[in-house]
Amino acid sequence: MGCFRIDLTSPLELIFYALSLLQAYRAVQLAVSIQKDWSGFRQPPLTPRKMQMVESASFLLAIPPSVLIHEYFHAIPIWQFGGRVVNCGYGFYWGYVQPDRFFPPTQEWIISIGGTVGSLLFAAVLFAFLNWNKSRTLRYFGRQSLRMLLHFSLIYYPIFTALTFIGDWRIIYDFRATPVLSGATAVVHILILLLFWQANRRGWFEMVGHDSVEDAEAFAQLQEQRRLNPHDAQLTLQVVDAMRQGGAPHRAISLLQQAIRQNPNVAGFYLQLALLQHGGKGNVPGTAVRNLEKALQLGLSDPRQQAMAYHLLGQHALDKGQGQEALDHLDKAIRAVDTWTETPINPLFRANLYHLRSLVQQRLHQPELARQDAQRAVDLAQGTGNERAAAFYQQKLEMIENWNGRR
Repeated sequence: MGCFRIDLTSPLELIFYALSLLQAYRAVQLAVSIQKDWSGFRQPPLTPRKMQMVESASFLLAIPPSVLIHEYFHAIPIWQFGGRVVNCGYGFYWGYVQPDRFFPPTQEWIISIGGTVGSLLFAAVLFAFLNWNKSRTLRYFGRQSLRMLLHFSLIYYPIFTALTFIGDWRIIYDFRATPVLSGATAVVHILILLLFWQANRRGWFEMVGHDSVEDAEAFAQLQEQRRLNPHDAQLTLQVVDAMRQGGAPHRAISLLQQAIRQNPNVAGFYLQLALLQHGGKGNVPGTAVRNLEKALQLGLSDPRQQAMAYHLLGQHALDKGQGQEALDHLDKAIRAVDTWTETPINPLFRANLYHLRSLVQQRLHQPELARQDAQRAVDLAQGTGNERAAAFYQQKLEMIENWNGRR
């Protein structure tokens, strides 16, 4: 466009350029890493490492061309309406164009929304082009790029505009100047976001990763077996577990919800659904709690499964300040672990149970029992050789001892 310049007097513009250059440096590093093993990157299997690289690339490598097209789609209507672009900037992850004059409200709206239309067209074309590629890695890049570009264009950018009053959306949603066009945009915007939310919720953007070609082939065979035997609960749980381990939790949740509708009396379905809803994170959500209670109600025959269910219920009750209920759940979890003799239980899982129970006992003013359980957690962690876990539980033990010493 022949207009590019940097305003050295604008602190905000300089900050944007500095941040963009940092991201661009990361993008170059990633691109070089991919290029060095381009053949291996494209070849199967889609490994967890490749998935991580693709997810980074969906931002670092897909956003810069999208921004460039975004700005050109601003410039096109400016030219069509007889104007000129007198100033512009491009910082890889942000940009702007400045026309030579003001336009009537309808034309301003068209100029402003043109950028978003360009970004969405780029996302659609990139996805359509890669979705037919033989490489699962490149198909995954197409899906993740579509997800990222939709998020960037329709969620992040409008929020950024609302908070800073900088950007296209202040004009797109200027209801006083263009009430009909802004209202129609809001309806379409909401519909696209609902579709995006549903697609994301159902795992449409996800793919299942594998460590080896053999693992990928075994998963394909497992899926085929389940397709032929859709009511086989054990096959369903195996597919779900493979999806979870392969980095496709939403697909696993969607499959479990479908399986529950077909067969609502399988306790293992509800337990696995609860574990996925929790996701190994901090607080246990209410939906997971209800599914754990349903699983126990239907009957979990495996003591390990019982321990996992009572563990999360105990953690939930502890977070809610329900001390006695938390203690009851954790007692049951520890008893379930103690009854399992077939294969060794992960000592760190045991350690966490004792750690949580020590916290509950401390709240229930049972200092000696709390100290004993905290010591058990330390001993179990030290037995694994995991220095980080041992240090964590040792710190918790010392806190309990110090707190009780001050009483």
